[in-house]
This record gives sequence, structure tokens and C-alpha cells, in this order.
Amino acid sequence: MSQSVTARIASLLVLFCVCTCSAHAQVEEPTRVSVCQLLDDPGRYNHALIEVTGKAERAFENFTLGYTDCTGASRHKAVWLEYGGKESSGTMYCCGVTQDRKRSKPLVVEGITTKLEVDKAFRKFDRIIQKEPSAEAQVTVVGRFFSGEKRKFPAGFFWSGYGHMGFFSLLIIERVVGVESTPLKTP
Repeated sequence: MSQSVTARIASLLVLFCVCTCSAHAQVEEPTRVSVCQLLDDPGRYNHALIEVTGKAERAFENFTLGYTDCTGASRHKAVWLEYGGKESSGTMYCCGVTQDRKRSKPLVVEGITTKLEVDKAFRKFDRIIQKEPSAEAQVTVVGRFFSGEKRKFPAGFFWSGYGHMGFFSLLIIERVVGVESTPLKTP
């Protein structure tokens, strides 16, 4: 075998090893957080892959994740939800968002391309949360979090930029870990 062929084979083997190692090194494990931790310090988790459990609510102009037992700064807030990848929640809300359930391309937020694992757990969550006119579910999800910007409002400083009227931080659901429907409260 000539020296140039041997050098090419060696170069290809090195390139293969680098690519294989890089692919394995890019597996990101989610950080487990509570909804209250997320709401108390959104900037800490900006762009992070997180795992979180809470109560998801969906209705007209509302698709949020919250937790009723938060105290302190987080007690009256929630995180806006959306599906990653090519799926859409179809939640209708202000300012140009439609009820379309499919996207032609994966959702990109702040330059980050999102994905969604469409499996049995996701389909169960979607079936529960899509009930009209409103629905609730206790859910554990893995997703990419976007804090938005810290802004001053008459009631104080809040992180916002997403969801209805831009009042929320955003969690893009990439995988549903577990879900249970919860009965709606009647007035």
C-alpha cells in the first residue's frame, strides 16, 4: 500500500473517531428543577435542558405550567408551554399565533432548534390537554427553557417575553416523561 493511501486511511480513522466521540459527548442530561425554583430564578436556567413536574393548563390564550404551593416571588406566576419540533399545541393567543397543530420546520427559539419525542406519553398528554374548552394535567416534562428578559412592571420586576401578551418565560416541551389528568375545578 502506498504511503499516500495509508495517510488517507489514517486521516479518515481519526476523523471517524473525533465525530463519534463528539456525538457521544453532546448528549445533554436535563437538570431537575421544581416549578417554584424555575419561577424564582428564571435567568439561572436560561437555555437549559430541564426536567420539571407541575400542573399544565390549557384554554383560550393559556398554555402554562404552574404549581399552587409556591411561596415568595413565584407564588402568582406560571411558565408558558409550547411543543418543540414540528408539532404545535395550537393554543390561540395574542399577536399572530394561530391554532395550526403542525409546523413545516422544527421550532427555533433564540437560535436553538427544538425537537419533540412523539411517543405514547406525549400522545396521552396531548389528548388530555387538548380537551375543549379547557383542560388540566399533572405532567413531568423534559424541555428547553427560555427565561425571556427581566423587565420592570408596576408590580415589580418580572421575567417575560413569551406567550400571551409576552408576559411569560417559555418552556419548550421536548419529551413527556409522565402525565395524569386532573379534574377541573368548578366555580
